[in-house]
Amino acid sequence: MDFTSYSGVYFYDYFFLSLTIYYVINVAIKKYFLRSNIYNIIFFMSFFLFYLVFAIFSSVPFDKYLLRDLRPFLTLFYGIVCIDLVRKNKVSLNIILNILIVTFVFKLFFFIFLLLGVSFSDIYYQSNAFRYFDASTFVAALFLIVIVFKKKSFISNVSKYKLNIIIVLSIIIVLISNLRIILAALLFVYLVVNHKNLFKKALIVISAIFLFVMYSDLMQAERVINALDFKELLIQFATRFSPAFDKISIMSSYQYLYGLGIGTYFEIPWFEYRGLDSKLNTIDSTYLTFFVKYGLLSIGILFLFFRVLLKNIKDVLLRKSIVVFYLILFVTMSILYQSGAVFQILFLNMLMISINNEDTTHFIPINS
Repeated sequence: MDFTSYSGVYFYDYFFLSLTIYYVINVAIKKYFLRSNIYNIIFFMSFFLFYLVFAIFSSVPFDKYLLRDLRPFLTLFYGIVCIDLVRKNKVSLNIILNILIVTFVFKLFFFIFLLLGVSFSDIYYQSNAFRYFDASTFVAALFLIVIVFKKKSFISNVSKYKLNIIIVLSIIIVLISNLRIILAALLFVYLVVNHKNLFKKALIVISAIFLFVMYSDLMQAERVINALDFKELLIQFATRFSPAFDKISIMSSYQYLYGLGIGTYFEIPWFEYRGLDSKLNTIDSTYLTFFVKYGLLSIGILFLFFRVLLKNIKDVLLRKSIVVFYLILFVTMSILYQSGAVFQILFLNMLMISINNEDTTHFIPINS
């Protein structure tokens, strides 16, 4: 079996494996380990080992489907390790923002290149070239959430000109993804979680929806336009979720608690016309994917995800906003199976560490 992304192993796994070895050696030498990391790793290992033993006793074959199901565990483990390393080697806020600008500009150029006529062997990608999203899409969305609550911290460390450029680029990056769920999650967080300036926010929300619909119409995104009809939207959901419902229908009452285990795959019949493997480890929903595999115990892995993701966020409203944002995304996206999930975790924590560090630097204590 080839160890490629098709088999569940990504190119960056070797890099993160090296970082993990470095981290373990560093901890062993300095004999310093954060208590919160101990709790996270114990919880993580307990959950993982339970399902690994479960897979062995269930005679689950060691194949690509089993390897792919390691992805959520690897993502969380990489997050735990790398956040601790970043915490000890802080990166300045300006450097992070400069990287964002370069990344977003490069992505826009690449997107324009795609629209100019590059051809794909995959029919789906050929007809959906306007839907360009990757890890940077989620990074842009997270930045737009953070800026709402931490604008003063940015302004005190970065020029308004640079900040406005990043905000505009982030909005464009989110819009060209043509992902309804990201826009819905962002607008819900923006309008509902923080109740200040509701009228102004309502105008911004209406403008964002208008731009999104106009872009979808311009690009002839029929799936988005059709979804404006509620009945059509329900049909789309029913179709996307049907492979999970088929699995749930054969689960016993006990399996509702612990699921079918790792290595479970879904039959996706509409992949056949694209010449792809019709067996997939996920469907377009974190909740349904995890429930089929881990039952009600999947709440545990979601809890660990938020513990790692929110590790360096102190602001209560910002924490709530990030949680709500992802809870909405989970409805139609299997986030933890995406190759870019680890970069979402790293970006948010690096950004918050740099903001917290800058705030501390600018704080002048008054001696009593």
